[in-house]
Amino acid sequence: MNRHFPRLPVLLALSAALVLFPLQGCSRRGERGGSARTRVTGVEIDKRILLGEGVSFGAAGPYETLAGRVLYTLDPDDQANSRVTDAAAAAGEDGLVHYSAQVVIVKPVNVERSNGALLYDVVNRGNFPTEVLDPAPWSEIAAGPTGARERMARLMKQGFTIVFSGWQADLEPGADRLRLDAPQAVRDGKPLAGDVLAEIETDRDTITAYLGAAGHLALPVDPARADQAVLREHETYADPGTVIGRGRWRFAVPGRDGGPESDSVHVWYEDGFRAHRLYTVVYRTGRSPAMGLCFPAVRELMGFLAGRDSLNPLLAADGTCPVRWKIAYGSSQCGRFLRNFLYDGFNRAVDGGRVFDGMLPNVPGCRMGFFNYRHAQPSRAWGFYPNFDFPFTDLPAADPVTGVSDGILASVPESFQPKIVYIHHAGEYWSSGAALTHVSLDGTRDVPLPPNVRIYTIAGTAHGSAPLEDGHPRETAEYRLPFNPNPPYLIEDPLLDALCRWVMYDDQPPPSCYPRVDRGELTALETFSFPAVPDVDAPILVQLHPRFDWGKRWRQGIIDKPLPGIGTPYPTFVPAVGVDGNELGGILTPHVAVPLASYTGWNYYAAVYNGAANTSAAGLSGAWLPFCASRKERQARGDSRKSLEELYRGRGDYLDRLRKAADKLVDQKLMFAEDVGLVLEQGAAMYDYVAANGSWKPEAAAAGGGN
Repeated sequence: MNRHFPRLPVLLALSAALVLFPLQGCSRRGERGGSARTRVTGVEIDKRILLGEGVSFGAAGPYETLAGRVLYTLDPDDQANSRVTDAAAAAGEDGLVHYSAQVVIVKPVNVERSNGALLYDVVNRGNFPTEVLDPAPWSEIAAGPTGARERMARLMKQGFTIVFSGWQADLEPGADRLRLDAPQAVRDGKPLAGDVLAEIETDRDTITAYLGAAGHLALPVDPARADQAVLREHETYADPGTVIGRGRWRFAVPGRDGGPESDSVHVWYEDGFRAHRLYTVVYRTGRSPAMGLCFPAVRELMGFLAGRDSLNPLLAADGTCPVRWKIAYGSSQCGRFLRNFLYDGFNRAVDGGRVFDGMLPNVPGCRMGFFNYRHAQPSRAWGFYPNFDFPFTDLPAADPVTGVSDGILASVPESFQPKIVYIHHAGEYWSSGAALTHVSLDGTRDVPLPPNVRIYTIAGTAHGSAPLEDGHPRETAEYRLPFNPNPPYLIEDPLLDALCRWVMYDDQPPPSCYPRVDRGELTALETFSFPAVPDVDAPILVQLHPRFDWGKRWRQGIIDKPLPGIGTPYPTFVPAVGVDGNELGGILTPHVAVPLASYTGWNYYAAVYNGAANTSAAGLSGAWLPFCASRKERQARGDSRKSLEELYRGRGDYLDRLRKAADKLVDQKLMFAEDVGLVLEQGAAMYDYVAANGSWKPEAAAAGGGN
C-alpha cells in the first residue's frame, strides 16, 4: 500500500470500525495570559488513538493521534488582522469574530521524546491521510523501511509532531474532511451580497452544471436578481466571451419530467455545455462566509501549539512546550496558500514572533489564490479568479507592462521570513507559470534569489504521476498520450528533509537547481523545439493568463468586476529539451538521466484533440513517449530519437547506468538510499515493456493496448 502523502486530491473516508480511545470530558476552554483578544480560546479533543498498539517509532517511542476542534476569537481592530477581508463584518455582538476549525495532531505519546519540530501539513481541500485515525496498520509500518513512500513513518521516527487543520469554509458538510467553520460577513443583519463568477468547464457534454467547485458549497443565486445573471462562452481566458441569450438557459436542474426545475446552485443550458469548453456565469449571491479567516486560523494555531497555554495538548508534564521549530508543507493548492500567507503578512504572529521557521510550497507554480476575499472560492485555481497575478518572484521585480514593482517577500521584514524551499514540476511551467518565479517577465535574464530561498525543478515530471502497470502507465481515457509515470516524490521527500535540517541545524541544503536562461535551459513557448516523434506534435497553444482588472478594491479583498477586464497576457517560458525529448535543466530523476522515453510536462485531453495547432495543452499534465525498441523500427517510423538498442548494450547495461544515476542523487542528498531498489524495479519493468512494444502508437492506444 502506498501511504505517501499528499497526492492528487482523493476523497478520504473515515471508518466507523476504527478502534478509538475517546477522551471523556476533554472539552477544554480557557484564556491565555495577557489581554490579547485574537487567540485560541478552546480545544475540544474528541478522539485519542494509540497507533500500532503502542509500537515504538525509533527513539521517539509510541505515537498517538488527537482529533477534535480548535475554537478561536479574532479582534478586527487588532492591527495584526488588518488584512483579513470583512473581519469587522463577521464580528458578533461583543465585537469579536468567533470561529472554529477541525484539527488532527499526530504526536509522540511522551512529548519529551519529540525532536522539537512541528510540521504543519496544509490540507488540500480538507483531505488528510486518514490512516492516522486507524491504529491497525502502524505496527507493520513502523517496522518497515521508510523511504519516500512512507513519509509519515519516517518523520515519526525522527520525532516530528505533525498537524493538520481545516482552513476552508466552503467544503460540503458531512464529507470526512477538515473544515473551517466561519461566520457570515453581514451588513445591517444580512449577509453581504455581491456579484460573483462561476466558471464552468466539464469533462463531458451535459445540459446542467454546478455553480461551485466539486465537493464544495456553491454560492447560491439570489432569486430576486436571477434574471440579471449573464452566461458566456469563451475560447480562452483572454476572450471576454460571447453572451448566451437569457431565454436559452436558467438556474435549474432536470425535474421528474426531464424538463428544468428551479434550483439556486445549478445552471440548465438547453444547447448543452460542451466538454472542455469554458463558460462563465456572473450572478448575484446573498451568501458571504468570512473566508479570509483561513490565514489567522493557521497563524493562531501555530502560536498556540508552540506556547505554554494550559490548554495546549503538546505540553510536557512539567508544563513546558517542546516545540522549538515550526515548518509548513503544502502541495499544489496548499503551496499557493503558503505563498499567499507570506505575501499577506501572516507569518508575523500577534505577539510579534515568527509563525513558521521554514516553508516548502510544493508545485504552486507562480501563483497565490482566491483565499482572502469577499465571496472567495478557495478551490478555484484557474482563469478569471485572482490566483495567477503579480507578483511572482520573492524579491521585488517590475512588471514592464504595468510598471508595478513588488515581490512575495517585499513587505515581509527579514526577521519574519522563513527559510523557503520551492519545488516545481515540468507541468507547472506549461500551465502554471513556474518560470516566472525565477526569470524576468521579459524572459531575458534569471533573477536573483534571496539567501533564505531555494528553488528546485524536478525535470520531466507532471503535476501528478501515473502508477505503472506491467511496465507502462495505467490506462486512462482522459488524455491522448500515456500519462507521465516519472515519480517526483522520490526527490520531493529528500528536499523536505533538507529543509528541516536547514531550519533545525542550519545544515545548508543542496544548491538551487532549475532551468536557467543563461544556460539555454529555458525558452519561450514560441521557440520551443521538440524532436520528431511519430504521431506526436508538441503544444503550440497553452492556457493564457492575462493581466486582469478586478476593480480598484481587489487588493483589499473585494472584487468589483467578477468577470475582469482583460489585459496583456503574461508570457509562457518552458524547459528546453535535448535530442531525446527530455529536459536539460533542473534535477534529473534517474528515469530522465537514463531514459527509456521522453517525459514531458504537457499532454492533451483526448476528447477534444484536433491537432496541436488547434488544441491547447491540458493543464498540469504530462506524457510518456517511449523510444523505439530498435534502430530498424526508429528508421521505419521516422523517430529522430535514438532507440533502446542504440542507447544501451542490453538490459543489464541499462540497469547498471540507472543504479549509478540513482546513487549519484543519493550522494547529493536528493534521494533516499532506501528508494534505489524501487527505481530499479520501475526501470526494469519499463525496459521490458519498451523492448517488447517500442514507441507509442495511437492505434494501439485506441484499441486499449496502451502503446
